[in-house]
Amino acid sequence: MSSNMYDDTVPALLRGLGVLQSYLHKMQAAVDAGQFSAEELLQARLADDMLPLGRQFQIASDNAKNGPARLVGQDAPWFADDERTIGEYSHRIEKTIAYLRTLTPELFEGSQARMIDQSYRHAGSAMSGGDYLRALLLPNFYFHVAVAHSILRHEGLRLGKSDYLGALPGQTTTPAGDALAIRFLTRPESIQWLADNGLPEVPSTEELGKSHFQFDLQPLPVRLSDLVGSLMEDLGAFEGGLLLLDDWIWDDEYEGDPSEPYRQAHNEARPLNEVPGLLLGKSARQDTVALLTLLVERKWSGQLYFAPGATILRIVGGDRAHVSTANPEAERLVRYRLAVSGGDIVPI
Repeated sequence: MSSNMYDDTVPALLRGLGVLQSYLHKMQAAVDAGQFSAEELLQARLADDMLPLGRQFQIASDNAKNGPARLVGQDAPWFADDERTIGEYSHRIEKTIAYLRTLTPELFEGSQARMIDQSYRHAGSAMSGGDYLRALLLPNFYFHVAVAHSILRHEGLRLGKSDYLGALPGQTTTPAGDALAIRFLTRPESIQWLADNGLPEVPSTEELGKSHFQFDLQPLPVRLSDLVGSLMEDLGAFEGGLLLLDDWIWDDEYEGDPSEPYRQAHNEARPLNEVPGLLLGKSARQDTVALLTLLVERKWSGQLYFAPGATILRIVGGDRAHVSTANPEAERLVRYRLAVSGGDIVPI
């Protein structure tokens, strides 16, 4: 039951927050194109006695962080409600997403029956966590997402139901004859791929237009695969890339190559030392997270070159991550992600 409470809570809230973030991006694009004033949009409302658009974002954010915190018995991060620009509202949504990423299914153990005090909304009662989730948390959250959608649509922003639904779950099917989502490359083939794409094997920290920073991956009190997946999001949209392993070891006496079952599952018979490069398609994001998690767990080293080359993530000995990126938001997002997880960026 505890895992169901997590599954029914966190993914739904993350999806809705992603929708709100997409609305903010569309708003900024429309403002940049001279179609709207940011202040007018953020103050827009459907009726004189309702809260403006900016407050819809704030309250949805509050629901998304405070509700799960009540379910797991935590204090949620406090935000000052002082946002004035579209960028500041977007940052608030990012911080909310980062907090939700720190929550694990184990924290929701017993939350179905946990009594949630309703005094915060001036009600002299309490309800079980299950009732709170179904009757209040999710309906209230979706209400503010829907109202934000309606205000923007009313103001003339081009939005449809597909924007409100956001990215739907599902698995991409690959028709017969299409290229596989993953290809295994020898080291010379990997180096050639880098050259063909204009990427350096080792990024220079002097490269103009890119930020360079590093941080420790262990030990942090969060599930490793969740942390890696969240960091992948912070570093930018995943369009595929190349993962090149360059240092690995295991105890031959007691175990085999930990990557062998993975390679066999993709019909690759050559050993790791022959094909240390993995060319990853856009649909292989989950495989990429799993592989990076393996690197950290085994204390291996390797580099992930994000296509089309804006970001390079190097993991050294499973402990430290070096980032070279042209994404101007990446360092700030990663810094916040680490802060809520008990870590920080260290000098390079």
